Order: sequence, then structure tokens, then C-alpha cells
Amino acid sequence: MSSSFAKTGCATIGIILALLGLNELQGMAGQSHGERLFKKVIAEMRNNGLNREDFDTLAGGYYEGLQQNTGPGGLPGERDDVHFRDDFRRYEFRPNVRRSYAAGMRITNSLGMPNPEYLYAKPAGTRRIAWFGDSISVGPYGQDFLTLLERRLNQDDLFPSVRHFEILNFAVYGYSVLQMMDTALNTAPQFHPDVYVVALSGLELDRKAGWRTHIGRLIASHTDLKYDYLKRVVTEAGVAPTDHLPSVRIKLTPYFSPVVAWALQQIQQQAESQGAAMMIVLVPAPIDPSFTESDFNRLHKIIDPLGIPIIDLRDTFRGVDLDAVHVDNVKDIHPNIRGHEMIYENLYPRLHAQPQAWAALVGSEAGVQQASKLPERQ
Repeated sequence: MSSSFAKTGCATIGIILALLGLNELQGMAGQSHGERLFKKVIAEMRNNGLNREDFDTLAGGYYEGLQQNTGPGGLPGERDDVHFRDDFRRYEFRPNVRRSYAAGMRITNSLGMPNPEYLYAKPAGTRRIAWFGDSISVGPYGQDFLTLLERRLNQDDLFPSVRHFEILNFAVYGYSVLQMMDTALNTAPQFHPDVYVVALSGLELDRKAGWRTHIGRLIASHTDLKYDYLKRVVTEAGVAPTDHLPSVRIKLTPYFSPVVAWALQQIQQQAESQGAAMMIVLVPAPIDPSFTESDFNRLHKIIDPLGIPIIDLRDTFRGVDLDAVHVDNVKDIHPNIRGHEMIYENLYPRLHAQPQAWAALVGSEAGVQQASKLPERQ
């Protein structure tokens, strides 16, 4: 095998693992079905790259791993970090997790958030940013891009009316936009946030993940869909309780864009009801940006009409040695410490460069005076 092919192969397998959250490629390949898929992927790499259908087939492993009753594949470490619920959200981080993994530490506080012990009550002079996302927004505790952003805001961007910033990280492995929405509507308001930030990655558009899979899992487990709009969508799509998950996904596909837009509008309305701002950040996994270019373009078509400020970080890892920013370039290519630094280094100046987004983040009074002070990229 040539060195170029080996590097391509490693990067492509990395794409799968980053979006799936799989910890052990060997565990999947050891199963007969997984081994056949793995060999098929290798064959596709030899023939001008990974076939999207193969990728989506493997992507199902992400949600398979986050099931309460699942086999040995999937996400053994991450599954131990979550608590399974019998409601719409399905799972969330356990409180007081403390686990070492290749990138650093996975730590959650007493409320099950990868944060310091921020209380429900908001201290005077504090501006709170509620952040919703999937595994890309979690990262190694204390060294993730949100911690770096919070640290920088408290160092350089304080104002008489804002003496401290707190970023409350509500991100959880594999969360779809609907789980983010449910968290934003039912959990985040208790913390009185001033800003709601939704971070979307390419996972939402994967045909075996995202909100369609989430709805399919709820239907399969006979869990209440909770929201009347979603119940109407399921009825209009002709989804039956006896449908298998692939059939549910196919029936829901025509509703993909309307449901994503609806979920974001619910968060927007919640923010407005609290006098809070909102923005959306498109956060990439550390993979070749060309792989998710069309995904991010599609998200823009959904989001742009909503009039919500957008920060698009799709170019973060363009031209980068991807091996250097992976947790493990074979087993887990979520961003490592350097990968999170790069996301922060792209995010902070882009926030400054967009006055509407910057004012939403730090407050309109501070934003008007500080937006013109564009920092150099770190």
C-alpha cells in the first residue's frame, strides 16, 4: 500500500469515527457485518474515495452506541458517561463524571454539564452564554474551545455592565437539533442565559443520525413525541408505529429542512421571551472541509432566512495536517487539544468581525464599542 493511500485511508476512516464517536474500530471490524463494511470502505477508497451510502451505513453506529440496551459495539466509554431517560431527550450526561481519555479528561459537574460548578442563580454583572451542540462541542475538560473562548472574553472583553462571562455548555454526544431544542426550552432557562448559541456540525445531515434518527428511536421505544408540530409531521409523513428505522428516516426526509428551521425558531422564540440574544455556529470536525462543504451549504439555506447571526467555521482545518489535530487518527479523530485551539482561534476573530454576532455575544452596549477592535487570528 502506498504512503499516499495509507494517509488517505487513515483520514477517511477518521471521518467515519469523528462523526460516529466510535472509540474502537477493532470492535466494529471484529463483527462479521462490520468487517464486511470495513472491507467495502477500503475498496471504495481505492476507487476515488468513500461512497456516501457506505458512510451513512457506518454512521448508524453512532446512535447504536448510545442505546440503553446495546451490544459491545458503539461507544463503550461515552455510553458510561450518559444517563438514559425515558422521555423526549432520551439521554444526557451523568453528573460528576471523571474519566481519563486520550485527549485529556472528561469531567461533568454536579448538574451533569462539562462545566465548572455554575449555579442556577446568575451572579450580578455576569453575562451567561448557553451553548448547545454535539460531541464536537464537548472536548477535553478545561482545554476545549469553549473554555478558551470564555477565558479570552474574561481577559479582554469585560465592560462596566459585564464584569464576568460564563459559558454554560449543554452539549452532549450525538445530540440532534431536536435534543438541543428540548434542552434550550426546558433546562437552560433555569440558568437565566443572556445568549443562546446553537452549534451544528455535519452530523445533523447524516442520513443515519440527526433528528430523523432521533424521532425514529422515540417511535420505536413508544416514547411521546411531546411537541404537537412533530406529531403532525410524523402523521403527514405516514410514519407507522410498526415502521422500521430506515423506513422512518425515508418518510421523514422531505421534512428535514422545515423541522430544522422549526427547532431553531423555537429556540429563537425562547431567547426572545427572556430578552436574550441568539446565534448559530457551524462547527466542523477535523476532516477535509470538502467532505462537508455541501452539508454546510444546505444548513445555510435553512438558517439564512431566519435572520439569526451565523458564524461559519468550515475552513478551520483547511490545509492542516489532520493527523496532528485528532485525538487518535485511527480510533478517535474528534479534535484533540490542538484541534480545539484551532476552532477557538478561528471562532474568536470571526465573532469580532461580525458586529451583529459580536453584539449578541457580549451585549449590544459592549458590542458597539468593541466590534471595531478586530483581533489578529491567534
